[in-house]
Amino acid sequence: MLIDSGSKSNLITDKSWVYLKQNKVKIFNQVRNPDKVFLAYGSKTPLNIIGSFEAEIQVGQNIKVDTFYVIKGGTKNLIGKNTATALGILKIGFHINVIESFPKFKNVIVDIPIDESVTPVVQPYRRIPVPLEAKVEAKLLELIESDIIEAVNEPSKWVSPIVPVLKENGEIRICIDMRRANKAIMRENHPLPTMDVLLPNFKNAKVFSRLDIRNAFHQLELSENCRYITTFITSKGLYRYKRLMFGITCAPEIFQKTLERILAKCEGTKNFVDDIVIFGQNDEEHDKRLKKTLETLKNNNVLLNDQKCQYRLKKVNFLGHTLTAEGVTPLESYIAGILSFRKPNTIEETQSFLGLINYVGKWIPNLATLTEPFRMFLRLKLSKHASIQKYWSKEQECSFNKLKECLANIRTLGYYNPNEKTQVMADASPVGLGAVLIQINDQGPRVIAFGNKSLTECERRYCQTEKEALALVWAVEHFKVYLYGKDSFELITDHKPLEAIFHPKSKPCARIERWVLRLQSFNFKVIYKPGKSNIADPLSRLCIQQRSTHEFDEEQVQQIIEYARPVAVPLEEIRSHSKRDSEIRKVWEGLNTNNWDDSVRQYKLLDTELCFQDNILLRGTRIVIPRDLRRLVLEAAHEGHPGIVAMKNRIRAKVWWPHIDKDVEKVIKSCKGCTLVSTPLLPNPLKRRELPQDAWIDVAIDYMGPLPSGEYLFVIVDYYSRYKEIKITRDISTSFTVKSLQEIFSRLGNPVSITSDNGRQFTSAEFKGFCKERCINLYNSIPYWPQQNGEVERQNRDILKRLKISQALKKDWKVELMNYLTMYNSTPHTVTGKSPSELFFKRTFRDKIPNIKDTEYSIINEDVRDRDQMEKEKGRDYANRKRRAKETELEGGTKVYVKNLVKESKVTPPFSSVPHTVLDKRGGDVRLRNDNTGEEVRRNILHLKKVEGQWQSINNDANDNVSIAA
Repeated sequence: MLIDSGSKSNLITDKSWVYLKQNKVKIFNQVRNPDKVFLAYGSKTPLNIIGSFEAEIQVGQNIKVDTFYVIKGGTKNLIGKNTATALGILKIGFHINVIESFPKFKNVIVDIPIDESVTPVVQPYRRIPVPLEAKVEAKLLELIESDIIEAVNEPSKWVSPIVPVLKENGEIRICIDMRRANKAIMRENHPLPTMDVLLPNFKNAKVFSRLDIRNAFHQLELSENCRYITTFITSKGLYRYKRLMFGITCAPEIFQKTLERILAKCEGTKNFVDDIVIFGQNDEEHDKRLKKTLETLKNNNVLLNDQKCQYRLKKVNFLGHTLTAEGVTPLESYIAGILSFRKPNTIEETQSFLGLINYVGKWIPNLATLTEPFRMFLRLKLSKHASIQKYWSKEQECSFNKLKECLANIRTLGYYNPNEKTQVMADASPVGLGAVLIQINDQGPRVIAFGNKSLTECERRYCQTEKEALALVWAVEHFKVYLYGKDSFELITDHKPLEAIFHPKSKPCARIERWVLRLQSFNFKVIYKPGKSNIADPLSRLCIQQRSTHEFDEEQVQQIIEYARPVAVPLEEIRSHSKRDSEIRKVWEGLNTNNWDDSVRQYKLLDTELCFQDNILLRGTRIVIPRDLRRLVLEAAHEGHPGIVAMKNRIRAKVWWPHIDKDVEKVIKSCKGCTLVSTPLLPNPLKRRELPQDAWIDVAIDYMGPLPSGEYLFVIVDYYSRYKEIKITRDISTSFTVKSLQEIFSRLGNPVSITSDNGRQFTSAEFKGFCKERCINLYNSIPYWPQQNGEVERQNRDILKRLKISQALKKDWKVELMNYLTMYNSTPHTVTGKSPSELFFKRTFRDKIPNIKDTEYSIINEDVRDRDQMEKEKGRDYANRKRRAKETELEGGTKVYVKNLVKESKVTPPFSSVPHTVLDKRGGDVRLRNDNTGEEVRRNILHLKKVEGQWQSINNDANDNVSIAA
């Protein structure tokens, strides 16, 4: 029999078929001439199939029933891939050899972080049972030979006792009581993965494999510097661990960080401590990823536990969830405790069940209605052990099943958040254990998962303290995926002695001590709370029933109506409009006849949440508002001008109608008051100024000051070369400006254009005439937007920095300013790569720095242009990303509000209430007309706020506009 990993079917020859028949091998489902076609490798001629049958095939302990096809004239019997894999005789990828001596990760030495400020504790030797002494000595020898522990021949600051645990197979496991030592061990603070973080990685995954690392912690070697913290005492003296060990609080985090680094380049591979899952969209992708992962583990000397490794699975349990081809679902065991509830038999059990229900009642709709049949029992004033079976009716049965359904519903259960405070409530009854995982945030406590377990006959004979201790240990291990590696969590019990038993200094009986040591890797605190507040109690007592529908209680519904209706809308008005509203009438018909009109199909999806009470439609605890009253409700909800999120939260709590969120957004956008104080439009994408063709074509001018001396600096900058000149003056009039430019132009010539701000000396008729007679184009930047004249503004910033330096050094600022100007014009610019003087005058300046020879000017304009463009594009892209810039659709005729750039007082709104009309737009430069005065102004787009249109409900006709006053 040959194994053919390329075949999906099993084939046997006709001779083998005759042999099986002669020996009366049990076969069934025999078929003649099956509709199946097989081609031999490299051949186009189909094989001659004469029949098929099913039979049982066994290899060792593995048994499988499969289909076999009989081939006429065949020479070899073939076992297909699927059958061979199921029988364990075909391994995917390659097999990792088992190493005789215990391995350790290659090139990995870990250091346990130890707080030296904690006082060391040397604990005495604890005697062990005499029958176990020989086995403990043999185990110590085995650990030494495996290079896991070593003898200590000197005094140690830390010494911990051992607790031997006898396994079912007769072998011994040595546990170290590290509770005192763990006080000095600091956490690694490496996050353990959670399902909400890993969930996006499993998208489209359909094939899974799961790998388990054998004695995972022991495969990490400890640094010499930290081994002393693991020292333990035996009858043969002191020993310490050379490898990482179970019981150290930070061990999971250390191992997680190490294995993540090893598997970093393995695609489709995730791990939770020593549990590794590999996934792919199909067999080919999965096998490729699995092979890569196995090769990586082998190269790093990682030893797997072959008995626990699983390959090519269609579903796998990982991190408290089940991964399948259909998606990710919560692990059934976390809600099985609820689904396995039996109905309560006594008053005490009823009270316990109601305690759990009330705890999560915040997320259960119609809670009072559903629990009323049970509260009836409490009003009978029976003893707590009295039976309630004779009072149990169909009404109680329906409510009980519905409450179980609500408890197990994922909408009732919360999603685990590793950053929130976590509690585990555990309880033991005479017949079982119960546990609830809870997280607490600003909204209060929320149940994450449930769990329960029946006690064995032996466990039922434990004393109550042992049962309660077992409940705590079992609860922590049951919710291990949520608690392992967490900084701290609380264990809640209603058994007071457990607070002392689980204290690090306690010395409990042998059985409880073994249980306590199982929790050494968890960081928790046991807290006592009275039994009445322990919601895990019913989980340890009750079991299964089916869910059913519920009815609405009129008194409860009436309370909902009174609480939920807006104060501004009388109840009678809601009832009156509901009767006349055509949409609500169609919902009534749909609920009563189950014949839904297409116009109310949105309501049909919510039919289980809808009910009528006195002609008022409710969705759960919220009133469904008729069309004609929605405007009034929106006005009431917008009183005080809340933002979008706040208004949605405010209105959702009491009322509902289709598209309510969109209507809220439209109301706020159309509110004039909210618009005037809200954030302006987003900036346009940054547009860099193109480099002029040559020097002294485009220049920028500006006045800087006044300085402390009362003087100003007149700065002029060339856009091409960045060459600049500075004049010191006390006069900033137009005449002085013209006179200064005449002197400069007499030396350098007239430029093609001048860019300036909106100072009066630059906007005067005299200055405009000066530019016009010299054919110079004058460009004034947008008012209150100095960025448009950015080149000279940036130069002013550099000049101011030098003035501050001269002030700090108590030097003549005028001399220092000239020194700076010489330095600047002779230093290569960061953008162009050439000095301003070199680009401007086509020669280099001679300064105080010696030069080996005079340089002959040689420059290619294109090089400068390319470098300028590249640097500007980099700066533009960075600025656009940082400012989240985008092109704004602001066309001519658009109504906008203009920012108040000069505020009268602190309460002046950011935007003026006078609307303006957009005339035209060039990039971020917008020309506007005041709608009141007709005056034209220019503003940058960031100083504008678009006037939104009037609010219109999606449910209303186009002509039914509703506006909300500011």
